[in-house]
Amino acid sequence: MDRFKKFPFGNINDIEKEFGRIVRDLSSHRLFPFQTTSQTPATDIYETSDEYIIYMEIPGVDPNEISVMATAASVTISGERTKPSFTDTICIHQLEVENGHFERSIHLPEAIDADATSSTCKNGCLLIRMPKKKIQTQIKVNIEG
Repeated sequence: MDRFKKFPFGNINDIEKEFGRIVRDLSSHRLFPFQTTSQTPATDIYETSDEYIIYMEIPGVDPNEISVMATAASVTISGERTKPSFTDTICIHQLEVENGHFERSIHLPEAIDADATSSTCKNGCLLIRMPKKKIQTQIKVNIEG
């Protein structure tokens, strides 16, 4: 780093990433490690003209242990990351990997077609694609008479 540079970060994205890391490190499960709280996997949400896309990091989770429940207005992802078993362990020097149940509900700004929602899990990342519900803005009304 240039010691004469007035601003230590390259751009606003660097600040955002660093702030996110700080907030994650200060989350309650790290402050109170013996408290049983549900973990919150890192999640990105994208919107295109036709769909919403959710990208969630869930390394170490068996895809068969993941549940994705979609409604017209939200999607709920839940699952379980099991703790590895090391039979000859005599001491734990560091414990950072979150284990146990997780659940994340995401509310969407527009209605989705829950029946057409699809998901895939590959390399520890869950990808959910939710097409937006097609709502007609005009409806022809027949007049009887």
